[in-house]
Amino acid sequence: MSISVKNVSKKFGQFTALDKVSLNIPDGDLVALLGPSGSGKTTLLRIIAGLENPDEGSVLHRDEEVTSKSAKDRNVGFVFQHYALFRHLTVFDNIGFGLSVRGVPKEKIASRVRELLHLIRLEGLEKRYPSQLSGGQRQRVALARALAAQPRVLLLDEPFGALDAKVRLELREWLRRLHDEIHVTSIFVTHDQEEAFAVADTVVVMRNGKIEQIGTPADVFENPANAFVMDFLGQVNVFQGIIADGLPKITGFSSSKGPPEKDFCSNTIYVRPYELEIEIMPSASDSLPAKVLHVNPAGPVVRIHLQDLESTSRVFVEVNFAKFKELGISTGQKVFIQPKRVRIFAPDYMI
Repeated sequence: MSISVKNVSKKFGQFTALDKVSLNIPDGDLVALLGPSGSGKTTLLRIIAGLENPDEGSVLHRDEEVTSKSAKDRNVGFVFQHYALFRHLTVFDNIGFGLSVRGVPKEKIASRVRELLHLIRLEGLEKRYPSQLSGGQRQRVALARALAAQPRVLLLDEPFGALDAKVRLELREWLRRLHDEIHVTSIFVTHDQEEAFAVADTVVVMRNGKIEQIGTPADVFENPANAFVMDFLGQVNVFQGIIADGLPKITGFSSSKGPPEKDFCSNTIYVRPYELEIEIMPSASDSLPAKVLHVNPAGPVVRIHLQDLESTSRVFVEVNFAKFKELGISTGQKVFIQPKRVRIFAPDYMI
């Protein structure tokens, strides 16, 4: 393992930022720490970096105990959200700064900087100052500076958070390509699940200072461990389960038919928008009636907002454009919905 975190806890006053967190990261992996604000992801990253000390537990880098070591003794590269470049230094000097303070000979610094300029695709801009660069270029310079000393681990704290959507998309694709070239163990913090899924080999979902689930992007999305993970990773519709005529069925969010006849798998059912089928005529007796409230036909995926006729709650459905044209539905129309796939969890999380 490149990094091992064992039973790490951290408090700030009365607030528990991390609660006995354990995590193993293989050498060369690109890992995303994903979660809402206050989940503990940045605190965990800073403890791995040596910028914070845990109250309990230990941190190992390649089986070496580093819990009490400072950040400068851990050989990690750290990239911040707001670049943290030196405004009075050129691109060349920013990238080479960490090497110069270590007393590396100038010719070796120049060779390493040229190598990194090629890696980040900024050859020819080495004499510019940060104010003369775009946000995406500045973040690439910050990444090159973090890589200059050839760290064992690269740590990134919301690295694209200060950038607009188009640049974020371009940079996350670039970071994935960069990782495939250099294979340095990398951990980045994000609250954006799309970003985590696009870049990472492994996703670590966190909440309230604990790890809820670890897995590949596909596994975490398709097989969420609990209601929180299901809800956090994209939009979801929540229905109720009942037993009717001896068979499990689903009904609206707050059925007017009263409480279920008996408990049905915790009585809470989760369905993603693209896992709901819209029908003009009901295909089954348990199809749910709904009214079309709004249609957003922009792009290849059409988003349809419905009102569950058994309650005042809304249901969201996604269909491809061809299916939408085939259905020919419009605002105000009555339709029926039928889930293609459901997931059932204990209701342990609410927005």
